[in-house]
Amino acid sequence: MTIATWSVRLDCYCPACKEYVNLLDYTDFWDGREIDVPECGTERSRDVEVKCPKCDHEFIVDLVY
Repeated sequence: MTIATWSVRLDCYCPACKEYVNLLDYTDFWDGREIDVPECGTERSRDVEVKCPKCDHEFIVDLVY
């Protein structure tokens, strides 16, 4: 049997350090969130507070797919 593996990323540029980052690399990203992959255009996916996994800068994003 051949197995296919899902790979999920949530990429953006950090407004502080200007690095292109995968927000899912921040260890606490899912804590307390009720967001489904790949949720988009919902109240839960707009104005989401995140932290940059590189510099810990906090900022707001809209999640799109």
